Amino acid sequence: MASPYRVLAFTVLPLLRWRIQRIDGREHLPSGAFIVAVNHQSWIDSAILGGALYRHIGKSLRFIAQSSKWRSVGGIPINEYNKSSVLDIAYGYLEAGHPVVVFPEGNSNKNPELRSGKTGAARLALRSGLPVVPIGIQGTNGVKAWQAQLWFFRFWKPCRVTIGEPMLFPRTALTGNDEALLMTTTDRIMRGISAVSSKPYADAPLQPNMLPNPSFLSWLIWRVAAPLIYLRIRVHGTEHLPTSGAFIVVGNHNSYFDAPTLSAAVYRARKLFLQYPTKPTVAAALQRIVGQRGLTTIGIVPIDPTSRATVLDAAIAHLRSGGAVGIFPEGMRNKPSVNPQWQTTMLRGKTGVARLWLASGAPVIPVGIEAPYGISYLETLLIILRFWKPVHLTFGPPVAMPVPPSTAPSKEDLEQITRIVMRRVAALCHLTYTY
Repeated sequence: MASPYRVLAFTVLPLLRWRIQRIDGREHLPSGAFIVAVNHQSWIDSAILGGALYRHIGKSLRFIAQSSKWRSVGGIPINEYNKSSVLDIAYGYLEAGHPVVVFPEGNSNKNPELRSGKTGAARLALRSGLPVVPIGIQGTNGVKAWQAQLWFFRFWKPCRVTIGEPMLFPRTALTGNDEALLMTTTDRIMRGISAVSSKPYADAPLQPNMLPNPSFLSWLIWRVAAPLIYLRIRVHGTEHLPTSGAFIVVGNHNSYFDAPTLSAAVYRARKLFLQYPTKPTVAAALQRIVGQRGLTTIGIVPIDPTSRATVLDAAIAHLRSGGAVGIFPEGMRNKPSVNPQWQTTMLRGKTGVARLWLASGAPVIPVGIEAPYGISYLETLLIILRFWKPVHLTFGPPVAMPVPPSTAPSKEDLEQITRIVMRRVAALCHLTYTY
């Protein structure tokens, strides 16, 4: 075992094991490496799993974590610039004989039903051919980081861990066009978790009214600021937003107020949090203000400037897990300094939306944003305060896309798809697209 884990096995983990009232199904644990898929209710779930399993496994547990601060105790941190790389690292640990823990729901979920599962556990299972062990944790709901110590002494709230029978999936070489297989495998894994956690799992992907993370900033933005922003805008055509599954929202870009208004409109209509691929300079500036966790709260996905091949990987992974992505193909705000005809024409669209659609197959929803002129931060603030000049958002029906190319798309293919989408957006915001 790794040195920090060995220390924990003689100190903290026995105390956690003592705190768990019941552990059922230990006979289901395989020998050697396996994948643990577990429901996620609170901050302390990873520690509870360590306390429940450390006596029955040969090597230390590794778990996929949101933050690098858990690296020393077995965490495999997610790289915000390339989220898919965490699965490569996890696969390496599986080959070395370590059990790997995956929370398919992503962030902790306080709802009584399971959230729709992400495909990480399915990808590991199909790639490795190793068994997936579903585990249900009961009794930790609502435990935040600062509440963990208090929870340990609240003995009238028992904790129970139930281990289900291993599930086997045939080893498969994933090619990038395996969405149906991944969703079927994920659905089976989530139903296995549901059986041992007593939390229902709906047939359709769930879109619960939740917060991105249990923080004060998250509550402030989505429970206070978002409703206030929604009062400032006029939204049309939300019936075109899909009621379930992934989709891509594509809009024109005039001011800093575009992303907040679009997020507020989609959240109000579908209770979904848009994620935006964002320039590294903008993401870094926002991170200095709100921190790394704050970036997740407001839906910012930093673009990795060092790797053109993986520039949209995080957004593609989010779409494949059933999420929604917002993107402004113009890349920058349409303003007089870059476009003398900014009041009538759009900037040339970049091909990111075409790449997202080709990789995910998610429907593309155009939206036209019509707002008072406001480029700088100060003018953005004035837009918010000038209630007599509303911001209009008009969603259109999904774009009728061309037949995807049978081979790797050429530059001309990407430009053609981008042109089709941008002309639909231009029609909704009463501008022209001349490229």
